[in-house]
Amino acid sequence: MRVRYGAALLILLALGGCKPAAPAPPAPTTPRPVAEVTILFTNDEHGWLLAHDEKHSTLGGAAEVLGQWVRDEGHCPGPPSPPCADPRTLALSGGDNYTGPAISSYFTGAPMAEAMARMGYAASAFGNHEFDFGRAAFLENRRKSGMVYLAANLRAPAGMTEMALPASAIVERRGIKIGVVGLATDTTLRAAMASRFEGITFEAEEPALDRGVHEAWAAGADAVVAIVHECPDLLVPIVARHPEWKLAFVGAGHCHKKMVERAGTVPVIAPGWRLDRYARVRLQVDPSRPVGERVVAVDPVVVEVAHPEGASPTAPPDAILTSMAAAWKEKVDAALGEEIGWAGAPLEKESAEIGRWITGAWRAELGAEVALVNRQGIRQSLPQGAITKASVWSVLPFDNKIVMLKMKGAALTHTLEADDAVSGGVERAGNGVWRIGGKPLDPERVYSVATIDYLYYGGHMGLSHALSAEDQGVDWREPIIAWTRKQRSSKDTPLEQRLH
Repeated sequence: MRVRYGAALLILLALGGCKPAAPAPPAPTTPRPVAEVTILFTNDEHGWLLAHDEKHSTLGGAAEVLGQWVRDEGHCPGPPSPPCADPRTLALSGGDNYTGPAISSYFTGAPMAEAMARMGYAASAFGNHEFDFGRAAFLENRRKSGMVYLAANLRAPAGMTEMALPASAIVERRGIKIGVVGLATDTTLRAAMASRFEGITFEAEEPALDRGVHEAWAAGADAVVAIVHECPDLLVPIVARHPEWKLAFVGAGHCHKKMVERAGTVPVIAPGWRLDRYARVRLQVDPSRPVGERVVAVDPVVVEVAHPEGASPTAPPDAILTSMAAAWKEKVDAALGEEIGWAGAPLEKESAEIGRWITGAWRAELGAEVALVNRQGIRQSLPQGAITKASVWSVLPFDNKIVMLKMKGAALTHTLEADDAVSGGVERAGNGVWRIGGKPLDPERVYSVATIDYLYYGGHMGLSHALSAEDQGVDWREPIIAWTRKQRSSKDTPLEQRLH
């Protein structure tokens, strides 16, 4: 009994006999000051690691962009430079990072991934071309780039954890928490090779963006911006319907042109593509204000990265990135530098001549009566001068294969009239009738048609109405390389003379 009473006494003393120590007063908090953070936004970089000449100007180039960011924006480069103690810029991308000129495409995007790591990008929206080299290549490029890919509307199956992309991320700059929400175009499965996305779906943009924005605010953001792989004119009405989102800026893309719009007070900007320009958006943020009202000023501007052809860049290009690009250029020249012809004048991307070059080569090498390619598949002009294998890879950067179709004339007529169709072997007479060899297309006759797997399996241009399809297992560039080599074009007899 003594033990029990003694234990009880000890318990009573513990509970009531001794007064608990008074809680320590909370440590005083220092108010966070107003800070300025600069968003640096590009979109649709598409592997344009090197600068390019256009209309007597030299445009873009990853080393040139980074040099301008460092000099004019106070940006901190990525590895191997040490991290900044107090970074004041945030580099973001609108997606479609890797597919483009041969220097990136031949190496499945690795050169551009390394460049974006050096440029210090923090995050990218998921673009419709991120799987152009397959899912494994995308995951490796994501690792090399150091970027987080954001897509509030991408839905991956439970077993595909590596593709469970976050809707948003919080990035801190100068004591300010910036919420970044990402979104893919909901037309991804139509704008890319759908078979590479097996199991993945894309939700409508507006509800997904709504959830992503609310997620970013709930995570404690002081300001929220969105990076969206979608055209600004499609985003403006969506953003305008939701002033409650309190977005400071929307970076857009996908349309390959400069577009500067506003949704109410929110700037919605696609600066262009190929690293020709970037959007600089300076945010002034006052953390002492209520949530959703902390952004007190937004100053957006689109900045050109250009200088006269033959002159020096306006800012010294980043030396490390210049060296990296030169090393990749040496590798691609070794692999694809063989000269196969000569262009006496540029074959412009939208010209009839470049279409005749591609479709004429397919018809000659594959024995097809008609050849069809989509205009958007032709990604750049063929420059004047020596034509190399790399030239063909740059004009046609995607990993497509040739498919031979059998089509009735009636179905073929419908296909030829598609807005994006570039055709060879047929011509349209003044009365609107399509002709082959001077004869009108016979609605009931079956014609042989060479095209690419992306168009046929994606159901584009009505090609799904073909009577039969046979995969050739031939890269779409190979017949063009073979045919061009056979022409033996030179300065005296340039390629364009063979295209009539």
